[in-house]
Amino acid sequence: MRKFFLISSAAVSLFAVGCTSPEAVCKSGIDLACERAFECQSNEVKSTEQFKAAYGANAEECKTKQYAVAKCDDRKEYDEACTDGKKYDLGKASDCSDAKAAQTCTDYMDATKTPAACKEICG
Repeated sequence: MRKFFLISSAAVSLFAVGCTSPEAVCKSGIDLACERAFECQSNEVKSTEQFKAAYGANAEECKTKQYAVAKCDDRKEYDEACTDGKKYDLGKASDCSDAKAAQTCTDYMDATKTPAACKEICG
């Protein structure tokens, strides 16, 4: 479950083009990941204690929890979303977010079908 969220948030994590702040970009990625988690997971999965611990009882609770986990309010630089000194690409992040939002739930839940742009956000 945690792996699903991390993949989702890293993949869509922080999309934007233009003058959006790193904090807003962080929250946008989490918003999409939480909305898709509640849209795409089965009721059986959503009722488990593991899912509730990670995501909460609904998308809004998920967002609040995950904003804190990702420390969105503390983000000052886009590159904070990347590791190993890599640079964050806002264009790729936007493309990734658009592609993830357009996916069917079946494809969204399948880590092997992560859009190519999502793998290129940090470079």
